[in-house]
Amino acid sequence: MFDFTIAFRTLIALVSFLFILFFFLLGYTFWTRLTKNYWERYEKKFRSYFFSLILDYAEQTSPKQDADDIIKQLSRRTKDYAFFLRLLNKLVNILDGEDRERLNDFIEHPAFLSLFQERLFDYSTNSKLLACRYFRFAEDIDQRTLAKLISMSRTSNIKLAYAATKAIITSGKPTIQKTTLLRFFKRSDFSELMVPELLYLLDPGNTAYRPQIGRVLKSLLIENIGQTAKIVIIRYLGCQRFYKQSNFLFQYLKRLQYNNAKAPLIQALIIALGQLHNINASSVIRAYTQKGMPTDIRLAGVKTLSTLGGEKNLIFLVNNLQNAEFAVRKAIIEEFILNDKKRLEYLLQYVISNLDLIRKIKDQKQPPKHIYPFLDKIDSIAAGIQITLSHRLMNTNA
Repeated sequence: MFDFTIAFRTLIALVSFLFILFFFLLGYTFWTRLTKNYWERYEKKFRSYFFSLILDYAEQTSPKQDADDIIKQLSRRTKDYAFFLRLLNKLVNILDGEDRERLNDFIEHPAFLSLFQERLFDYSTNSKLLACRYFRFAEDIDQRTLAKLISMSRTSNIKLAYAATKAIITSGKPTIQKTTLLRFFKRSDFSELMVPELLYLLDPGNTAYRPQIGRVLKSLLIENIGQTAKIVIIRYLGCQRFYKQSNFLFQYLKRLQYNNAKAPLIQALIIALGQLHNINASSVIRAYTQKGMPTDIRLAGVKTLSTLGGEKNLIFLVNNLQNAEFAVRKAIIEEFILNDKKRLEYLLQYVISNLDLIRKIKDQKQPPKHIYPFLDKIDSIAAGIQITLSHRLMNTNA
């Protein structure tokens, strides 16, 4: 028999529990917002006070201030060191030369070094992340710290592994840099956005290190890493003009056998070879630009062949107008009209030759029906040339 008393008591207990839970969550939300607002106000005051002190110290020609005097004003709270480190990070990106070098007085200060070495071996993940951020700027990393960073780069926590990897890369040791990047790129949980930042940290922009960095990136492409990482590395080599790796990328493209999965990789290689102006790759790129290949690859081929130039490449592009789909046809026309006045002659020859053919067809009393799609395509090409040429003339007169 159903007991109403037990049911009523159960209902009262459930309502009471939900009531308590509601007020707990309400109080927790209020407390977290209050804490967040407090630290935001504190950081704002902290930044306004210490920013001018650090900047004055870095920019003075004969330092009257002592770095110790500024650091002594920090409390032992981790938050203070985190905010101070964030300020240094901003100034490192703003300053250069001697002003930037003076910031090392803060970064290499024993108080910072000892604190963040302790935080690196702490149980808290946030403390370890903060320590990794610090060691990205530290010039000399001892063996014990480096070993700990390498250990952290192997962890299953992607956020922590990423932070440790960034710290190791800035150490400037090529063999360790390569093995660390290789280990990270073999993971399956990293995002594409992480790769360019790692490459940026690897390449400080110093021309003396360019050959060494180029060799590291080349060796990574040979390894068995994910295609996402390979594509970003190839793009980086092209965008940053690693000309010494141009022939390697050409040979890499030649060895690839096309399939749908490799299409993005092939597209990246074609674009990079254009940026590196590898004229020897023209024949291979022309093969990938022909009909039957995916549109993205053909568009990349059009851009690269146009960049490489040369009569053979330009004639190839003009001859492909007839068989190309709309997107590729439009790209070819724009490359010829918007970039170089001399290229207009190739289009003019193409139009004149087709006009002669159209006149001959019109002279026939009954043209074959299969010729009409060809005429429609010629009409579409002529319209595209006219529209693009009008845009160029309008921009020229503007």
